[in-house]
Amino acid sequence: MSSETPPIGKIKYKPVDRSQTSLQVLDYECLIEAHHPARIIWELAGKMNLEPFARNCKTREGEVGRACWPPRLLVSVWVYAYTQRVASARAIERLTAYEPGLRWLTAGQEVNYHTLADFRVDHREALEKLFAEFLAMLDQAGVVNLKTILQDGTKMKAVAGNGSFHRRHTLEKRLKAARKVLKKLDREATQDEKMDERRQAAQKRAAREAVARGEAALKELEKREAGTPPSEHADLRVSHSESETRKMKDGHGGYQAGYNMQVSTEVQSRIIVAVGLTSETNDLHQLIPALDRLEQSGLPTPQTVIADNGYATRDNVEQMAERKVEFVAPWKDDAARQAGPSVRSGIAKEFTASAFQQQARGQQLLCPDGKTLVVIQQKKHHGIPKVMFQAKAADCARCQFLRQCCGHRGGPRRVELPVESKAMREYLARMKRSAMKKLYKKRAEIAEFPHMWIKGVQNLRQFSVRGIVKAGTEALWMALAYNVTQWIRLRPAVATA
Repeated sequence: MSSETPPIGKIKYKPVDRSQTSLQVLDYECLIEAHHPARIIWELAGKMNLEPFARNCKTREGEVGRACWPPRLLVSVWVYAYTQRVASARAIERLTAYEPGLRWLTAGQEVNYHTLADFRVDHREALEKLFAEFLAMLDQAGVVNLKTILQDGTKMKAVAGNGSFHRRHTLEKRLKAARKVLKKLDREATQDEKMDERRQAAQKRAAREAVARGEAALKELEKREAGTPPSEHADLRVSHSESETRKMKDGHGGYQAGYNMQVSTEVQSRIIVAVGLTSETNDLHQLIPALDRLEQSGLPTPQTVIADNGYATRDNVEQMAERKVEFVAPWKDDAARQAGPSVRSGIAKEFTASAFQQQARGQQLLCPDGKTLVVIQQKKHHGIPKVMFQAKAADCARCQFLRQCCGHRGGPRRVELPVESKAMREYLARMKRSAMKKLYKKRAEIAEFPHMWIKGVQNLRQFSVRGIVKAGTEALWMALAYNVTQWIRLRPAVATA
């Protein structure tokens, strides 16, 4: 037992009085350190030609009208915001009150979210020029290697939800209702002149936008119907709020409304050199558009392009050969390509076309049971020359593997093989070389790194704007922010080189 006497009286606490006022001195230059990303981005923006962003500014010195924000500030704010995992104009407006980097950039002034939102989507051409200028600066500094490009795609969620997809009947019904609302508002406006003009204008604008979305959805539906058999038209669905988007696999076994973002990355520093957006769910037809984007940006045609097997098609191989570009992508073996059609035809996997051996310099085939198939026809299918081989009816009728080999069609068995072009033969031979296999191993490490930064590190998994044009512009902002982040990482090494 302690013999000490406990203290007498109440415990003394420091008072917290929020009703008092105080006068504080704030030095904005002391808000962030010398090497803070906001300073580097501001310095970088000052070196770029931002005149294209200011061409539509109507305010001039010596004339009436409110002054506008300089492009250098708005560009810096958006690039910095994307590096800080912020993609909302309203969120940026709130953050300028307390986030050190944004407070320093804006010098404590509040930038209206409407101004920020409009600036992000209204200057696509100027943004493309800025993106290309920054790449040219990196090229001059020796940071990038434009001779080897890696191509990859990733699915990005759209603003539209899965519940916005409807069939033709529902789309027509919604469009009819939207037009009815617009007519009602026009009628009420003429009858009630005392109605608040701002409220009336807002209601009519919302109604017009609903009609425009409905018309766009039906137009997109007609476009998709033209490319599908009439028997499938009843199952086609289009989003009424964002017609260009499609349902795409989300990587977790489900589907989401989204876009396919195509990213071209150079091999040396993992810098994004081009970015595009499409509503196509696969990458089969995205390789050549990616090369076109590089040329449109003024970049040289790469010597080598590395991609995954989603881009490996005969058409892509032919076009890359015409452009004298070395195409490195694994070719899916013939057995894997034939598996789907064979299953639908009732043919067992042991009897796909790859199981038949060529003989007599390609003029005959030997089936797994030792019977001979001869050439009966040469034709073009989807632009690819093919040779049709057929077995004797008597051989197939006596064969113990008739059902497994001939499938639902019955005998005699026919096998269709493509006649490979010179470009295709060279490509297949090239992909068997150990040097090409070693080069391809770099693909996942480099090509998927920007996806990881955008979607994993920055958690930018969904676009903030609707429509493929505006979403494509936002994708360009994300790519620019990513490149700036890589430049901040590389600066010290470049400065000491």
